[in-house]
Amino acid sequence: MRKKGFSLIELMIVVAIIAILAMIMTPNLLTAIQKAKLKSTMEDMRNIGMAVDNYMSDWGIAVQGSSATAIRTYLQPFYTKKYAETDQWNHAYHYKATADEYSVGSSGKDTVFDWHDGQGTLYDPPTSKDDFRRDLVYSSGSFTYAPRQH
Repeated sequence: MRKKGFSLIELMIVVAIIAILAMIMTPNLLTAIQKAKLKSTMEDMRNIGMAVDNYMSDWGIAVQGSSATAIRTYLQPFYTKKYAETDQWNHAYHYKATADEYSVGSSGKDTVFDWHDGQGTLYDPPTSKDDFRRDLVYSSGSFTYAPRQH
């Protein structure tokens, strides 16, 4: 009479296969999570930019302030309903404006930020989890320093 169940060897093979699959999939999963954070951050920056554009249409001047937090009271709820003060990595958005131009910035995954003034660059999209440390800058209606969008 044969016993029901799996032998120890069969269980070890299944566990080994699952471990190999987990090792293969984990880096891809981490990169996908960072890409989702990047896309969401870029969408929040566009939203802030569109709210500033609408404010400029009404008042003829860009909202003046030193950070995205400082200008929130001018923009919400009249020019936007959803307003994010921090990016998806939980860093505060940067903001600066002159009379007719504005810029919204994010430091990305790290906390180091530079406006990249006059260096408008669209760089290749990130491919590994370490590529998400680059800054993002949205200026007067378009991204001036950000990954190329397909």
